[in-house]
Amino acid sequence: MTDIPAAGGTALRQAGAVPLLPADPARIGPYVPLGLLGSGGMGRVYLARRADDAPGLAAVKVIRPEYAEGPDFRRRFEREAAVHGRVRTPRAPHLLGTGFDEALLWMATEYLPGLSLAEAVRECGLLEPAGVWRLVAELGEALSALAAAGVVHRDLKPSNVILSPRGAHVIDFGISRAADSSAITTTGNRVGTAAYMAPEYLREGRCDAASDVFSLGCTIVYAATGHAPFGDGTGVDVMHRVAFEAPDAEVMAELAASDPALAALLAACLAKDPAGRPTPRQLIDAATAAGHGRASDWHEPLAVRLRDRQQGCAGLEGMPVRQSAHVRTPVAPVLTRVPGPATRTGGRRRPLLAAVAGLAVGAVAVGAFLLTRPGLDSPAAAAPRQSPGVSESAAPASSGTGAASASPSVTDTGKKKDRSEAQTAAPEESGTAPDRTPSASASRNSGGTGTANGTAPTPTATVTKTTAPPATPAWISGCTYYSGTEQTEYGDKGQRVVQVQCMLTKRGYSVGGSGVDGEFGRDTQAAVKQFQSAKGLEVDGQVGPHTWAALRSST
Repeated sequence: MTDIPAAGGTALRQAGAVPLLPADPARIGPYVPLGLLGSGGMGRVYLARRADDAPGLAAVKVIRPEYAEGPDFRRRFEREAAVHGRVRTPRAPHLLGTGFDEALLWMATEYLPGLSLAEAVRECGLLEPAGVWRLVAELGEALSALAAAGVVHRDLKPSNVILSPRGAHVIDFGISRAADSSAITTTGNRVGTAAYMAPEYLREGRCDAASDVFSLGCTIVYAATGHAPFGDGTGVDVMHRVAFEAPDAEVMAELAASDPALAALLAACLAKDPAGRPTPRQLIDAATAAGHGRASDWHEPLAVRLRDRQQGCAGLEGMPVRQSAHVRTPVAPVLTRVPGPATRTGGRRRPLLAAVAGLAVGAVAVGAFLLTRPGLDSPAAAAPRQSPGVSESAAPASSGTGAASASPSVTDTGKKKDRSEAQTAAPEESGTAPDRTPSASASRNSGGTGTANGTAPTPTATVTKTTAPPATPAWISGCTYYSGTEQTEYGDKGQRVVQVQCMLTKRGYSVGGSGVDGEFGRDTQAAVKQFQSAKGLEVDGQVGPHTWAALRSST
């Protein structure tokens, strides 16, 4: 007989979600949630199926009640849904429906089983030339469809592009603007991500289809090189470079050396003058002229990851909806003891246990802060402050539904932790799905063990068998100083080096007596070489995109 909880939990994680908790809704409109894809400051995004067992999976974004009840926010949310509904293309997830049921404001879109481009590069390495040209053609198709619908995306970037077995897709219409609607931002504010914004948008607040082409060019440069063409940060310096300076010469030279035709096309996309940029149709034609008119397969190991994700989705679709409750994280069994000489009354022990638990939680929180905070002399601590008139959207990773921008506040997306494989980002955060292990669930959901009169009941021997999800490796959960793929090598200093040293140390490699000090010396170089040798990588002592991906892998 099939073990439903084990099979469902495995398929759920393959599909990119984590198990639900008992507090999560059992029904959202016509949908039954199966797992959590992501969460943020304004809501959560669930992987769901229709309650009538209809085929297909949905990404359902649910807004927190305190926001959903506000009429202004409701209007913005409805505008987002209306904009998304105008876009009809295989290169974007289809809008399935919206609703406001029992205080739940929700939007459902088709769930695409894939990885964001940011995750794909980070975890599987740079796209190969054929894959980059495929991206040019398919993102060109996406922008063509947007332009035909009179929609400007305004936040096209690697975390808002999903790679699936079916191709590339544009997601997250949270700050998109229809050509015939008013802007969602007030005069002087900008919504988007600095490194991928168009110069005319930064300078004048003007944004149209040509602006999306500029963002597409930046995104494809990242896919081919692992770098944004104007820098990987999010501060005022990056905005200035985007608005007034040429793209990074080294990055563009790297492109030209590997594919001159691609470099020339992307250089045109990055022209400061919108009139000098190619149209989406010209992007498609350029890919065809370069001999990439037909889609090629994604490179390994990306193709393997995508097939695995697709298999997980197929497993969930093959499971009747009535069995979906088995996928939820169970409340941990309550253990009781017969009172002994030292524990005659359960009522006196409970306050002590609560106090100990509170101290333990506090210690964990303080430890996490000390582990993850940047040093006082680190680049992160000295990063320039954002300009008050620019707001960066919270993206993803990944998302069948867009994030509605509720307020134009600045967020430093460049320093966020690596995104989860959730396809839909909840508002204000591209949504890292929390690691819900049974032990964590138990700490949040277990109640007291005493009866109403304070005496402990007679223990019962109840054995509950659960399948514990794999723990997040220490080099992923404990090393959150840097999430890019900048080349890092001997002689470098700063947060990139701290991240390398932290991950190596957590993996068991010695970086010398000074430990994690942010300085890439001989000992760190030797540790990198040992790691590269163990992983079958080129042993050069330098941490480039492939070594970054291997360091961040879960194995």
